Amino acid sequence: MQIVSFYFFIFLILSVICYYAFPKNKRWIILLISSLVFFFLACSWKLVFYLLFGIISTYIGTRYMHEKCKTEKQKKIIFLITLGLIILELFILKYINIFTLTGNAFSQIFNLNLSFKTISILAPLGISYYTLSLIGYVVDVFRGTSEPQKNIFKHALFVCYYPLMISGPIVRYNEMKNELFVGKKFAWDNIYLGFYRIIYGLMKKLIIANQLAIIVKTIFGNYQSYSGYFIIIGVVLYAIQIYADFSGCMDIIIGASKMYGVILPENFNSPFFAKNLSEFWRRWHISLGQWAKDYIMYPLLKSPFFQKIGVFFKNKLGKKLGKKIPVILAILILWLLIGLWHGASYRYIFAAGILPWLYLTFSLLFEDLPQKINDKWHLKTENFSFHLFQSLRTLGFMCLIWLFVCVPKLSESLLVIKAIFVIPAAGLGQTLPAFPVKALAISMGLFIIVDYLNYKGINALEQFIKQGLWFRWFLLLAVLAMILIYGVYGPGYNASDFIYGGF
Repeated sequence: MQIVSFYFFIFLILSVICYYAFPKNKRWIILLISSLVFFFLACSWKLVFYLLFGIISTYIGTRYMHEKCKTEKQKKIIFLITLGLIILELFILKYINIFTLTGNAFSQIFNLNLSFKTISILAPLGISYYTLSLIGYVVDVFRGTSEPQKNIFKHALFVCYYPLMISGPIVRYNEMKNELFVGKKFAWDNIYLGFYRIIYGLMKKLIIANQLAIIVKTIFGNYQSYSGYFIIIGVVLYAIQIYADFSGCMDIIIGASKMYGVILPENFNSPFFAKNLSEFWRRWHISLGQWAKDYIMYPLLKSPFFQKIGVFFKNKLGKKLGKKIPVILAILILWLLIGLWHGASYRYIFAAGILPWLYLTFSLLFEDLPQKINDKWHLKTENFSFHLFQSLRTLGFMCLIWLFVCVPKLSESLLVIKAIFVIPAAGLGQTLPAFPVKALAISMGLFIIVDYLNYKGINALEQFIKQGLWFRWFLLLAVLAMILIYGVYGPGYNASDFIYGGF
């Protein structure tokens, strides 16, 4: 069972009814039961043992660390063991084949007749997301910023709350304990606001993302024929597709959670209106970016080793440039890990790791250059046209990243880039598959309006519910009709697959 299915919405309705039918102080039990049922229906029952391993190891480790350790040394040992166990589980399930891929790559380079076989292990739903949440939880208990949960069943709910199992967001224990464990009052506002959010997410997923996916797959599946500007069209459409897909997924799960009265953090904030790359990543996959800063970036910069590096380069290169070197090195480690998190593939390590690091390093080293150019040419920067230029420039840089993601193998990337500048030979067809232009244009127009309002600090959903009842229902029914008529779903197409569900 996936979240874009008829069965999921039946499951959601029954679960919400049971939640509010239960006594208020016991409603968290319904959330736990619902999450376990969802896990069983969405995965093989055998995978529950992986989930239990993460739950039990972190429960025992944090309790022991907090209650039994009498010295900092003992506490640190238990902390490292607990952290090591959950990272080891993630590594085995997701990254064990990275050595095989590396060995096969080197055997090809040096013409060695070696062929290492990959190990096929089925990973449980959401392991990349709940593992990061667990790492944050263990670190917070070690730091003393969070108390360990003494009830193992409540701890299990924090780990496997089913809306979070799909594609995040990555949450902190302190921000979720009052949401999950304190029973929420029934309120119609939560029901219909959650319903609106789900419908909006379905529009983005089934009409925009899934329609564009057909075009993108057609272009990059046969890039030798679809060369020239078609490659550029393909990667721009992929940018829209991945955003509509991931943010649509977030809308559905945030809306579903809202029906219980459980508020999940937002994971996007109009990233395509960002003026530079740093701002883009602050607005894209917000929970991952914040997690990476708090648990990787800042600890690295505060470590004695990086402090020594800072002192060394300040003495050698001067204060202004010297203080940037530790930041650049920390950003490198951070983005290599983020690239690896996206997948055990050199394609992701390069596209989602090395390229962003190069962008940010260049921005950091030449951070004064844009202002110097603006001053020299007397450019007016506080106007719509310049902001549009900045947003398009940022999108262009991101499209280069996504170009490498679209290509199945990193080794083919240069061929695809070359194809942009090649005029196809006569006789090669360059026709795109048919798609509903009007429905797609209307959906994307609504998508852009909502994002722009949110970018300007205007909550689009709050503005929507202030409108008249007839207008709300007219728009709602119109969107529902478009989803049913023009959405891509059903036999022959797995509409339930979300791009970030595979990361």
